[in-house]
Amino acid sequence: MKKWIAASLAALSLMAAPLAASASEAAPAIDWNTRYTYAELEGQLTDISASYDDITTLYPIGHTWQERALWCMEITNYDVPAEEKTGVAVFGNIHGGERESGACAMYFAWWLTANSDTERVSEILDNYIVYVIPVINPDGYEQSFVYNNRPNLRPNDANGDGVAFSDPYTDIDGDGYIATLYRGTADAQPERRGNPVFGMESCDWDKNGILGDDPRTSGIDMNRTFDYQWKRFDIETVNSEEGVIGANAYGNGGPAAASEPEVQAVQNFLLSHSVDALATLHTGIQCVLYPWCYRPYNEEIDTDLVYMDDVASRMAAAFQETTGRGFYYMQSYYDYPTSAELIDWSYGRLNIYSYTIEVYNGGKSADGNIEDCKWENTLPEETWVFYSQDDLAAMGIDTANLTDRTGEPLKEGEGLWFYTSATAQMVDKAPEGQDVMVEGCKDALLVMIDSVPYGEGYTKPEYLNW
Repeated sequence: MKKWIAASLAALSLMAAPLAASASEAAPAIDWNTRYTYAELEGQLTDISASYDDITTLYPIGHTWQERALWCMEITNYDVPAEEKTGVAVFGNIHGGERESGACAMYFAWWLTANSDTERVSEILDNYIVYVIPVINPDGYEQSFVYNNRPNLRPNDANGDGVAFSDPYTDIDGDGYIATLYRGTADAQPERRGNPVFGMESCDWDKNGILGDDPRTSGIDMNRTFDYQWKRFDIETVNSEEGVIGANAYGNGGPAAASEPEVQAVQNFLLSHSVDALATLHTGIQCVLYPWCYRPYNEEIDTDLVYMDDVASRMAAAFQETTGRGFYYMQSYYDYPTSAELIDWSYGRLNIYSYTIEVYNGGKSADGNIEDCKWENTLPEETWVFYSQDDLAAMGIDTANLTDRTGEPLKEGEGLWFYTSATAQMVDKAPEGQDVMVEGCKDALLVMIDSVPYGEGYTKPEYLNW
């Protein structure tokens, strides 16, 4: 069900550059090829809003477990009554490590304000209220500067010692990154495939002899935790070809539907703001997805999906045309079945036309084939470094009491191989060409904005209209 975008001559060139953004002098200067901390993003949002206080309002919609604010930038022409305008929303970074998505959302807010005096953007602000929430998962975002972390930071006691996050990953060899550890000897680099992990790089904070067995992560995928088809997993959902619908959402969907404060904040925001279309930004592939996530298309009842399919195709085409990288589009179910995703909740509960834009798939394609849908960037080489037991002791590790997760100690002559992946080495870096990426995402979002109003539009459930 993957649908390819016909590649234009411009798109076939992987060196294609975006059109230069014509920013006004008031626009804060931001390097879109830099990885920023969450505090730095907050500062940028404040600067943008202060520079364009006549067309923006900046406010928090909720908070995280670690009390970080979820910031929303509202952008519109306030001289036009709100009831005459259509609401659209952009959400980034529900998965902490997918920080390119947050950069794309930040750029969209910056671009709209910096170009607010142009005819194109002025027309948008006269007719739409644009809500941009760059990071839904600030805790996961910030933790991903240590090690790529998809979930949020609900307190979690992974090793059962009664203390949450009692053995977080820590850079003990001083290379700046977190390694995965394998036992072995200096003369034989281990194979990763089929070789059990000994542990993760840590100073053994809890002194139980097992390295990195209680990291700062909740194990919850917040994009499996919305209050719609939550943990849909039963015998009636079995499909002989696809497996059980919701199987990959059952174990990481949290303790209850909308259990997480970040998810509650998003739901409450959309329940109180009329929005006709939204996009949630991700990374991992280069694709535009649309509902449903939990079941396939049914032509008798899913008439709106035909419209969303068309919009998704045009969004993907715009992304590809601007960036020169391959993009495709498909119904989310055919990517892989899930349940309780944001786009299913927003469409299923509120009739919001909803899209997932996957903005980045790192690495290179085979022979520059655009249909591989890769970003065509060079990632760091993975590294293997061996440390003897004496080396580990010098790092502060009690090797006499050190074991793997099955309780097996190191043997005489054994040490640990520190394997550092390309992903682990990208925690403090933006991918090359991120300035191209954010421009391409902006163009895809403009297609979404142009697609509404359409049809019935935002519709609250009857029980919320009492």
